[in-house]
Amino acid sequence: MSQNQLEITVENQTLGRLKVALTGRLDTATYQQCEQRLHSLITPGTRVLLLDLAGLQYLSSMGLRVLMKTNKTMAALGGKCLLTRLQPPIRAVIDIANALPSTAIFASVEEADRYLDVIQQRAREEASGKPPAAL
Repeated sequence: MSQNQLEITVENQTLGRLKVALTGRLDTATYQQCEQRLHSLITPGTRVLLLDLAGLQYLSSMGLRVLMKTNKTMAALGGKCLLTRLQPPIRAVIDIANALPSTAIFASVEEADRYLDVIQQRAREEASGKPPAAL
């Protein structure tokens, strides 16, 4: 992979849940590729889009726009866009821009899974009439 490329790896995890790993640079040269690929993956049946950013080396303002737009699209469909394994420079860009809710950013895939387990448990409890558990 050259210095100005972005590699996108998609893994279907469970029904309605996708894990997408971004490796390389999400910048003015690659944002359209990423935006088109993510847009093609998001359907009304997509409940969770987990973006693994461990391999992302650089994030420009256009790349940040892609993440924000993806988050907004997932929310509009009643789903969640979660970011995991952000490298410190990538986390700094997102934090400085205050572009995404901190509840959508996780240190690891396991941490995101625990969060989703709690959300699902709360939904089951609400459906059964029990008071929901605290997050």
